[in-house]
Amino acid sequence: MIARFKNSLRIMVPGAMVAILFTAVVLFVTAATATTALAADAASFYKGKNLTLVVPYKPGGGYDTWGRLLAPFLAKYTGARVIVKNMPGAGGMLGINEVYTARPNGLTINIQNAVAAVTNQLVGVKGVRYDLLKFNWLGRVTTDRRVLVMRKGSGVKTIQDLINSKTPVKIGATGLGGSTYVDAVVTKKALNLPIEIVHGYDSSSEVDLGLLRGEIDGTYGSYTSRLKMVKAGEQYIILQSGKKRAAVIADIPTWFEVAPSENARNILAVLNAMHETGRPLAAPPGVAPERVAFLRQALDKSMQDPDFIKSVAKAKREVDYVSGQEMEEIIRTSLDIPDPEIKKFFVDAVKGDI
Repeated sequence: MIARFKNSLRIMVPGAMVAILFTAVVLFVTAATATTALAADAASFYKGKNLTLVVPYKPGGGYDTWGRLLAPFLAKYTGARVIVKNMPGAGGMLGINEVYTARPNGLTINIQNAVAAVTNQLVGVKGVRYDLLKFNWLGRVTTDRRVLVMRKGSGVKTIQDLINSKTPVKIGATGLGGSTYVDAVVTKKALNLPIEIVHGYDSSSEVDLGLLRGEIDGTYGSYTSRLKMVKAGEQYIILQSGKKRAAVIADIPTWFEVAPSENARNILAVLNAMHETGRPLAAPPGVAPERVAFLRQALDKSMQDPDFIKSVAKAKREVDYVSGQEMEEIIRTSLDIPDPEIKKFFVDAVKGDI
């Protein structure tokens, strides 16, 4: 009996294993078939339709440039007609609200100033109608090396000139919560800068007009968006973000280098982390997962397209791409500030209470 049982066991186990393996293969094939079918359905859905890409600023600025660089390649890989729609207002908030509340059919997406979006949500700026944790993130196209520029004729040529100024220096910015505003108000406090922040400009191009007219003396912006005016000799850089100097502006100090205390460096570390959110693309909450996956794939292919890379280089822009999945984690991290005192500082700073 014992011997027969052992023999029987030896015969049954391989059979059971075969049955299990067969079931696993069937489930795998079924899942793969279903995934392929969903991808085909998504491709079929987008073919020939209008896909609106909302840019939350006026034409001519950095975000508009990225939107128009991406549009033909998103069209190429989605099969849709991509329409760039500029929707300026409230430092970019209007465009973000618009996409967050758009029909969740996957036909409306946006490029965001995520630094401003994070700070607005973090402090509960009036008018915020979105939750960044609920967006469907498609990926980030680039991050911003932030720079503080001064206009020609401002009389401030170095960061030490600014620190030592006996009178307030006017720094222009977009609306409350905008990245130019946040950079200015946080560094004013952290670095003890004698500046007066003039905010309310609709876009970076409006800020440039303010600089040309002499209404303001300087502003913050991304290195790439400031480069044209710097090369033209109309503006010059006196400070940059980051813990290390960028090779292209190796003679310019970072804000960490001029930070007067450890607390100031801790504050700037939070600001630096926020800038990691960069310029991402997103779809509204509630979009079908297969359409989100399809849009993510289209963006991924666009970012790797040799012609796109050439067009970016020609426009003197720099790609710093991360996937939609990675972007989800970056957003989650940027909204989590563990130090309650520093969190309160950012809340007060963005609200204008400092």
